[in-house]
Amino acid sequence: MGTEITKKIAPTRYFSFLYLILVVLDLLVTSFDATSLRMATKPMILLSLLLYFAIVGWRLQKRTYVFMLFALFSSWVGDVMLLFDHASGLYFILGLLSFLIAHCCYILVFLRKWHPTPPPYFSLVALLLMVYGSTLFYILKDGIGTLSTPVAIYVVGILFMAVTAFRRLGSVGTRSFYLVFCGALFFIASDSLLAINKFLMPLPWTSVFVMATYATAQYLIVRGILSDSQSSG
Repeated sequence: MGTEITKKIAPTRYFSFLYLILVVLDLLVTSFDATSLRMATKPMILLSLLLYFAIVGWRLQKRTYVFMLFALFSSWVGDVMLLFDHASGLYFILGLLSFLIAHCCYILVFLRKWHPTPPPYFSLVALLLMVYGSTLFYILKDGIGTLSTPVAIYVVGILFMAVTAFRRLGSVGTRSFYLVFCGALFFIASDSLLAINKFLMPLPWTSVFVMATYATAQYLIVRGILSDSQSSG
C-alpha cells in the first residue's frame, strides 16, 4: 500500500518542481522584458501542464478527461495568441475566444459534479462574484470601447466557471473542492489585473503578477481535478 502511494506521489512532486522552474523562468524573462525569449518560456508552462495531465489523468472518466484536455489546449492557444496582441487587436480577440472556450470546458467538467442541493453560502458567493464582475466591467467600460460585447461575454463565462467550481462543494472531497475553487479565484484575479492594465491604467509589474496568478490558477485546477479520486465524470 505504501509503495503504491509513493509511486503516485513521486511523479506529482517531480512535475510540481519542473512546473515551478518553468514559471519562475518565465517570470524572470518577463521582468527583464526579454520578448523574444518569452516566445519560448510562456507556451512551455501550459504545454507542460497539458502533457502532465494527459499522462496522469487518463484514469478519470472519459468526458472529464477530454474536456480537461480541451480546456488546457485552448488555454495554451490563448497564451500564444496573447503573445502577439501588441501587433494586432485580432490576436487579443482570438486569445479571448480561446480562453472563453477553456472556461466553457472547465464549466462542463465542474457541472458533472454539480451538487443538487446548494451548499452553505452558495447564493452569497454567487452574488459577490457577479457584483465583482459587474463593478469591474463598469469601471473599465469606457476603455474597452468596441470590445464591450466580447469582453462582457468573457466576464460572464469566467464568473460562471467560478460559480460552478463552488457548487462542487459536497460532491467532491474537501481537497479537490478547495484546489479547484481557489484556482478559479486565481484565474479571476489574473484576468482582472490584465484587464485593468489594458483598459484602465498601466500597473507596475503587471505581466509578472498576471502570469504568476494565471499559472497558479491552472495548476490548482488540474491538481484539484486529479485529486478527486471519486470522479465519475
